[in-house]
Amino acid sequence: MPILPKKKSKKQQTADARRKRRDAEPQKAATFFETSQAVSFGIFLLMAFLIIVICFLGQSPAGPPITPKQVAKVRIVADFPFSFESKLETERARQQRRQRVLPRYRLDQKPFQEFSTAIDGLNSALETELMPELANLPRNEWPPVIDQFTATYGAETGLTVSADDLAILLDKTTPEERASLLREGSLALRDVMHDGVFEQPASATTSMDGSLLVPMVVIGGRGDNIQSEEEAARLLNINLAGLGDDLSLSRALYRIFQKGLKPNLEYDVETTESIKEQAAAGVEPVHVVFLQGQVIVEPGNIVSLEQVEAVAAYREQLTKSAEIVWGFNATLVHRSVMTIVLMLCGILFMQTVFSLNGRSNRRFGLIATVLIINLLLLRVIQQFGETSFFGGNSSLLAMLPFAAPVALGAIVMAIMVGPRPAALITIAVSALHSLMWGGAIDSFLVSLLGGMVAIYFAREVRLRGKLMRASLASGLVVALVAAFLGFLNELPPITVGQQVLTAIGAGLVTGVIVIGLLPIMEHIFKYTTDITLLELTDFNHPLLRKLQMDAPGTYHHSLMVANLAERAANEVGANALLCRATSLYHDIGKTVKPEYFTENQHEGYNPHDELTPAMSALIIKSHVKEGVDMAKQHKLPDIFIDIIRQHHGTTLIKYFYSKACNRQQQTVLPLQSGTSNPPFERPEDVDESTFRYEGPKPEFLESAIIFFADAVEAASRSLKKVTPQSVEELVDSIFSARLDDGQLDNAPVTVAQIRKVRDSFCFTLLNMLHSRVQYPKDDVAKKKRGQSASPVPMQETQSAIHAQNPSGKRTAV
Repeated sequence: MPILPKKKSKKQQTADARRKRRDAEPQKAATFFETSQAVSFGIFLLMAFLIIVICFLGQSPAGPPITPKQVAKVRIVADFPFSFESKLETERARQQRRQRVLPRYRLDQKPFQEFSTAIDGLNSALETELMPELANLPRNEWPPVIDQFTATYGAETGLTVSADDLAILLDKTTPEERASLLREGSLALRDVMHDGVFEQPASATTSMDGSLLVPMVVIGGRGDNIQSEEEAARLLNINLAGLGDDLSLSRALYRIFQKGLKPNLEYDVETTESIKEQAAAGVEPVHVVFLQGQVIVEPGNIVSLEQVEAVAAYREQLTKSAEIVWGFNATLVHRSVMTIVLMLCGILFMQTVFSLNGRSNRRFGLIATVLIINLLLLRVIQQFGETSFFGGNSSLLAMLPFAAPVALGAIVMAIMVGPRPAALITIAVSALHSLMWGGAIDSFLVSLLGGMVAIYFAREVRLRGKLMRASLASGLVVALVAAFLGFLNELPPITVGQQVLTAIGAGLVTGVIVIGLLPIMEHIFKYTTDITLLELTDFNHPLLRKLQMDAPGTYHHSLMVANLAERAANEVGANALLCRATSLYHDIGKTVKPEYFTENQHEGYNPHDELTPAMSALIIKSHVKEGVDMAKQHKLPDIFIDIIRQHHGTTLIKYFYSKACNRQQQTVLPLQSGTSNPPFERPEDVDESTFRYEGPKPEFLESAIIFFADAVEAASRSLKKVTPQSVEELVDSIFSARLDDGQLDNAPVTVAQIRKVRDSFCFTLLNMLHSRVQYPKDDVAKKKRGQSASPVPMQETQSAIHAQNPSGKRTAV
């Protein structure tokens, strides 16, 4: 196959120069912004400025907020001596002062008074109720009656007296003696409970003599005579034993009066708390002093609440320092320099890894915008830690680093541009995120891992569900790392669980943000993702439905072009989905006047027979402009519009150009034969540009593939006999003619790619245009039906269809 273009004639060169001048004007501004180094430098400066402002301006030189009960990642050293009032230490001192305040109790005489009243009532009941009943009974019949009395009296008064003790009291005393003993017992109980009886604590301190030491103050009483229940019971027993010589009677009296021995000290909460607060208010604020060079936080150690307070005070001192103006300090300068270094590395990476065609200001601007958006979200998350709500909650602070959407930029770039720019932006986001959190290496590695996992799962995302899968996978990986680091640092399980759930939630939220962000980025930077391309291949799209209904022949032609272009794109490494999707729409302009195109003509009628060649060419060419207008009206991506414009390049409509030349030759003949009729036109007056498409020529690989696929598919329908040789000759002739015509002058296509596209077309055409064997005749059916039963072979049918309309023979129109 010849691939080198032939030398053009002067006329062709003049026409080409005229077209180039016409096409250059609208593209001049776009080319400037796309390739200008001044624009690139401006984007670089703006991006550097925004990164520094977003990531580091206003951030304390002491670094981001540290999390209590977490392992410190960075060392914080005091650059100057400072002191601050420690609320923690002051509160600790006040709490100690509160603990020194003895509890206040009040004597409650109500329990003794109620018991004394019950004893008086018991004495009266014995004399008026029980003794008259017992007087007529022998002593051996007393116990049941006494049992019945004690049960009834206990139920009425709440005083439970043993029947045996009551029997001893009745048996060994007279009424006068009983009254005296009960009165003396009440007085003994009153004396024991006068200064207070307290309930013995489970763990009590004893003095050298064995007495209990209970720190308390009795309001209005004598603190040295306060007794525990055990001590009071012992003293009561001694006092009651002195009331008589009968041991059994003394024991019975003790058991009766022991029922009234109860703690009678009531804790005075209000008075005690008031005294505690008065004592705490007298504590002077505690000031903590740090010397210059003293370490506030040491990396690798668990951060204490005192260190969190000290770092917060250090930040406040830094903010008030005269050395800081508008947030500029040595730390900011250092991080700004690191940012510039990181950006220069990124520029060198782009210049080294990306091809010349992959370097554009549009791509650079997209990378910068996505990076800025990602960093802005990271800074917003970090700033939550500065608020009082988060700053006072160690659990929330521990969750913040894992709530950052570190994979946002990676997923957006992987879908819109590819894995290499996505890897670049992942490294940048991870490094800057690490600097924002104090330069910890583990923060960098966790962010980098999350971004790379997202890129791996988002390489060929064509459905939004798979996009969510990529973001969720990133969140799960970060969650696993968070769990590992949490258990390694011996964090509380609940804190580890919160970090894991936060990482997973951040992954899901990242996916939702990407879904909303992608259409905006596509519209601003004129990129078309595979997700959008796949959606546009839906045959229910209004334009494709219109193509099916109004121009079915063109619709079938578009399907065949899509098949040709898709396979060829796979062979040369182009975007196969882009080729397929744009091929379906490349001829939508034919729906305006479908009957003027051969594939939509029926019954042998051709409206071009009634038109001049120039008018026919004008109608044929108009389908490009009308297709562009329809694409804009339906808001198709710009790349679809570009391919609609370029799918014919500036090729010549040979059929009508040849027809015009033949007509002019016929009009010249009468003049040459000596007749007086003037010629209609001279052959040299036929303007070739009238019969050429307006262009532009193909400008990228996918456009070039569709450019050839459209011509090859159209021409293949005119083949009378489909053989490998005829197909190859047809394809070679089309490729040679268009290369000679300079149609690929603006396309970045190599000779090797052209050969692969050519071979792919030959293979696909042979499969598309295959013929079928002729079916054997059925003599029996022929006799029954009176006609031949063998169908016409497909190849013969196609030849017959083309024979019906020889004037409308399919060419590269």
